[in-house]
Amino acid sequence: MYSLRKLLILMLFVPASLIVGSCSSAGTKHTTKEDAKALTTKAAEFLKKEGPDKAFAAFNAGGDWRNGDLYVFVIDKSGTWKASGARPELVGKNDLNTPDANGKLFIKDIVAIDKDGWVDYKFKSPADDQPHDKSSYIERVGDFLVGAGAYKY
Repeated sequence: MYSLRKLLILMLFVPASLIVGSCSSAGTKHTTKEDAKALTTKAAEFLKKEGPDKAFAAFNAGGDWRNGDLYVFVIDKSGTWKASGARPELVGKNDLNTPDANGKLFIKDIVAIDKDGWVDYKFKSPADDQPHDKSSYIERVGDFLVGAGAYKY
């Protein structure tokens, strides 16, 4: 009788825990390239309107400029990080000659953008702190390259 009771409890508990687990993972939304492009365009307009000091402070603070693994970053034409909504330790660092996990000098690709475009590279995701393939949409605003990207998990 005791083992029948255990069996009944397990039969009720296991399916319930699977349902709860699948609901919580279903709520996890990964960024799309469309999300990245839209946020980049919004951030570029904000930078044009408000100027670098106010814009960089806002981007670094996250808030409206970050949603999960989607965040705004800004790099100047020399390859120096001016803002990063997910990695504040990068701000002020010049990564022009720093390769990604695959050896690609992706910052050089970013600063080479004349107007706007996509750059693919490997970068640590704030979701799990592991390197993943990432496609970032970049818009040039004067001497600054504004971007946001979609990670591929």
